[in-house]
Amino acid sequence: MELIIGGCLSAFTLYAATKWNKSDKDKIKHTFRNLNYKTKDYEPKHFKTHRTDDYTLYSYHVPYGLVDDDKLQVLEKVLNKPVKITFAKTKLHIKVYKNRIPTNIAYNWLKSDGWTLPIGQSLDGPVMHDFDKIPHMTIAGMTRQGKTVLLKLILSHLIYCNPDDVEFYIIDLKGGLEFSQHNYKQVKKVASSPLQAYDLLKDLAVDIELDMAHFKQKGYNNVLNTNIKRRKFIIVDEGAELVPHKYMDKEERKKLDYCQYALSNIARVSGALGYRLVFATQYPTADTLPRQIKQNADCKISFRVPTEVASRVAIDEQGAQDINIKGRAIYRTSDKQLIQVPYVSDDEIKGRFKEYVSSTTKTAKRRKDTVEFG
Repeated sequence: MELIIGGCLSAFTLYAATKWNKSDKDKIKHTFRNLNYKTKDYEPKHFKTHRTDDYTLYSYHVPYGLVDDDKLQVLEKVLNKPVKITFAKTKLHIKVYKNRIPTNIAYNWLKSDGWTLPIGQSLDGPVMHDFDKIPHMTIAGMTRQGKTVLLKLILSHLIYCNPDDVEFYIIDLKGGLEFSQHNYKQVKKVASSPLQAYDLLKDLAVDIELDMAHFKQKGYNNVLNTNIKRRKFIIVDEGAELVPHKYMDKEERKKLDYCQYALSNIARVSGALGYRLVFATQYPTADTLPRQIKQNADCKISFRVPTEVASRVAIDEQGAQDINIKGRAIYRTSDKQLIQVPYVSDDEIKGRFKEYVSSTTKTAKRRKDTVEFG
């Protein structure tokens, strides 16, 4: 009964406000009243309006005992404009944007500093991700929603900006179809099956042990405190293929268990050594997105997923199940933003990196860095 009443109330609010030819501020006030958004006789009190070229921000004092409410999301339909609602210290801020996020954004091949890259466009402008500040990332999303495009954006931008200092170890569990064509010198190894992934991760484990011993010997605790420029990215495209199943023989299950352990170990202890994990899966569950990886990846991205449960696994809250635009995703770090990921094609990437094409994919070379504090 409460759901029926709530649905009718939201529908009435939407109908009444859209028919009422008043300002956005008046419509917001009208919506508060229709939603009964108040405490006793105390309603939110408007105290400031701030206008820019891109948005108008309406700020309200909110009486004690009144908190942000999901029902306020109806304002986006009432105003027929993008709306962002934030609540802090008894103040409610409603930002009403003039334009929507573009549905198509071409990657612009502009260089950025360090290990940052343009992860997408939000209502507030370009969103940059810094892999030295947030080393590990998980990506969820159904097929053909933009997940692999984002992985290739990461690959191409980091090669473009750091051609001599980046290494990639790619576990492409779509049979190697997506990344085998990108055989650049920066791509040290591509695994196209779970058993090849086992071999790749065993080799990486040796490198990690050597790096760990080297750091201990020198008294270093983080690559950011050294003059080491090199970063090693492990990209996993479709991590669900690394989940052991009952029909597998004992040896195969054992190897897949090791793959999950090795990736979790990279997420837990290898970030300080300069390793960066990007782990992607189509259908996030407790099995396909291991807990240690999720807990140690402070950046979580989700394109459209099939259910609310999958959204909660991917980004710890609902919302990703409602995305209906290809390339649109929720980017969640300490904050949450809706973004449109730039598109970069295979032909663009191959055209840019002809000089880096290698006839074979090499295994990782042993350390050659001289490390000093700086």
